[in-house]
Amino acid sequence: MKLSESTIDAVRRVSVLDIATALGDNPKRSGTSYQVYCPNPAHSERTPDTYIKPSRNIWRCFGGGGCGAKGADAITYYAWHQFGGWDPKTHFVDAVVGVANQMGITVINEETGKTKSSSSFPASSSSVKPRVQSPAAFEEITAQDADTCDRVYRKFLQLCPIYREHAEEWLGPKRQYSKEQVLGIGLRSVPHNLEELFKIINKLHDDGESLVRIPGFTQRLKKGGNPENEKDWYWTISVHKGYLIPVRDDLGRIVRLRVATGGKPKYIWFSSQPTVYLNDGAWTFYDSKLQKDRGTSLHHMSKGGAPSGAPINVVVPPALLKLWESGTDITDLCKMDTIVVTEGEHKSNISSERLKMPVIGVPGVGNWKDVVALVNSWQSKKLAIAYDMDALKSEQKIEGKNQQVFDHLVDFAKELLQHGIDVVLWTWNIQDGKGLDDILLLGKLPIEIDLKTRERRAVVVA
Repeated sequence: MKLSESTIDAVRRVSVLDIATALGDNPKRSGTSYQVYCPNPAHSERTPDTYIKPSRNIWRCFGGGGCGAKGADAITYYAWHQFGGWDPKTHFVDAVVGVANQMGITVINEETGKTKSSSSFPASSSSVKPRVQSPAAFEEITAQDADTCDRVYRKFLQLCPIYREHAEEWLGPKRQYSKEQVLGIGLRSVPHNLEELFKIINKLHDDGESLVRIPGFTQRLKKGGNPENEKDWYWTISVHKGYLIPVRDDLGRIVRLRVATGGKPKYIWFSSQPTVYLNDGAWTFYDSKLQKDRGTSLHHMSKGGAPSGAPINVVVPPALLKLWESGTDITDLCKMDTIVVTEGEHKSNISSERLKMPVIGVPGVGNWKDVVALVNSWQSKKLAIAYDMDALKSEQKIEGKNQQVFDHLVDFAKELLQHGIDVVLWTWNIQDGKGLDDILLLGKLPIEIDLKTRERRAVVVA
């Protein structure tokens, strides 16, 4: 396949940090860099010794053993992650397509002119190939369809508890949700007690629900169990603390769950990448590092799950959420002429309630491709970008701003303008808070900057 230049250019703009995050490598900040475990599946490390430097968009493994993994873009990082090396002659096309699938970039075949949409949901949940050394053993894992996930997640959330510590956060000054909002959004605590959890899982099974490939649910092998004996596998969930935040699509379906951990990182996805699969009758580890670390040990084997991907959160005000039946197109519920885009699930829920308008929450500033597709389908006329203010002003940064976030913001705005959508930037005094939700909870409104005319005006809420 010959890729179009537009596809390649779009993929080249993806940062190494974003693709590492999308691949589930969980980068940790270390000064001006980020640390991850080496993406090379043949390199087993006890500590994360691969460094990503966002300011230069480069990465390199400094771990022992002469690994040699390094690169200066997301394409090389993906190739090392999936193929265990980088050879531009053999890996380039597959790596570009792989990055595109992860980041929701449309792939255009220059020879045929055909396009393939690579939306990060649900495509990204199936695009990460198992990290094994033999390409013949690659096996794609797809999550269940959105309707099935929605049905299971709704039942699961109804059975989950609400712990006092979480209720105090939701109803307190930090979030200022009402009880009706908590119940309407579907906020719930992760069951801490195993007996309580297993009762919930058994109830789902009694209701005839299959948990196979529902992200966040997974089967684990009992200690000392025989993987050939199905009775030695038990269903559980991928997290054991924090609380759950539903993520909805434009049809009002709960397609994924976000987990507020109460620690670091603050938020993770309710996701369950399996560790083993059957290959010609033999149990095989997806990640060869696990195989090397654990040898022939089968303890902590898991199967039956699926990765979550990183979908955007489509939010309407609480009054409309009560009326939003699963499967109903949002355009049947409200006008989508003007949309606000901000970061994260809490920000989008709080902002929609305070502004009384639809809001989209992106799970990361680089995950805006799906937003463009949606607002085009809605024929929206105007979009307000309301990212955290450290994108524009940060005393901790030499550049005076968070350059990486700012670059994503610029690319996002350019793409929208090319589609004929009026784009405005919402700003405010960073002393009032970093996020849009912070100033709205103070009873204040942002200033709006028209990116075409540079005109500044106060935001008016109808």
